[in-house]
Amino acid sequence: MNNKLKTSLENIVEISQQALLQLNIQITNAITSNNDNVLTDNLSINEEQYQLNSEQLLNLLAKRQSLITQLFENYTQKQLGTELVMINEIVALDEQLTSLSQKNKQVLAAQVTKLKKSNKVRNIYNKY
Repeated sequence: MNNKLKTSLENIVEISQQALLQLNIQITNAITSNNDNVLTDNLSINEEQYQLNSEQLLNLLAKRQSLITQLFENYTQKQLGTELVMINEIVALDEQLTSLSQKNKQVLAAQVTKLKKSNKVRNIYNKY
C-alpha cells in the first residue's frame, strides 16, 4: 500500500514539474513577443505554438488535479502523514505554479494593453 502511495505522489510531483516547465515556456514566449517591436510573418506560428503550449499545460493541470483528488479519496490522513516530505514538495510546486500563473497573467495583460495601444495608434493614423 505504501508503495502505491509513494508512486502516486511521485506522479503528482513529475506532472507538477512538467506543468512548471510548460508555464515557463509560455511566459518566455509571451515576454519575447512583447519585446518584439516589429510584427513578423511568424505571428501566426507564435499563436499556434502558444495554443499548443496552452493545451499541453491545461492537460497537465487537469491530470494533476485528478491525481490529487484520487490521492485524497484513496488514502487517509494517517497514510499521507507517512510521506510528508513528498507532500511538502507538492505544496512547494503548487506555490511555484501559482506564482508563475500570476506572472503569466501579468505578461498576457501587458500584451493585451500593447495590442490595444497599437490598434489605437493605427486607427488614429488611418484617420489622416
